[in-house]
Amino acid sequence: MVMKNQVFATKLPRSLVAQITELCNKLGIRKNFLVEEALRDKIEDLLDAYDLRQAMKEATGFHSWESVKKDIR
Repeated sequence: MVMKNQVFATKLPRSLVAQITELCNKLGIRKNFLVEEALRDKIEDLLDAYDLRQAMKEATGFHSWESVKKDIR
């Protein structure tokens, strides 16, 4: 499957662009690669945090060991 790319433009602080440029030059990588990987990682982190919040909302709460043992029997 061939994935087509789409242009995504945004304004960034000059200091951040300078950091990106410097890092890419040091590592010998392209800016597109760095930004795409950073976005993928951040999206995954945000989705994980969302899933955790949802799980915490749905959790039944803390159960004492005594009540758990009674339910097992």
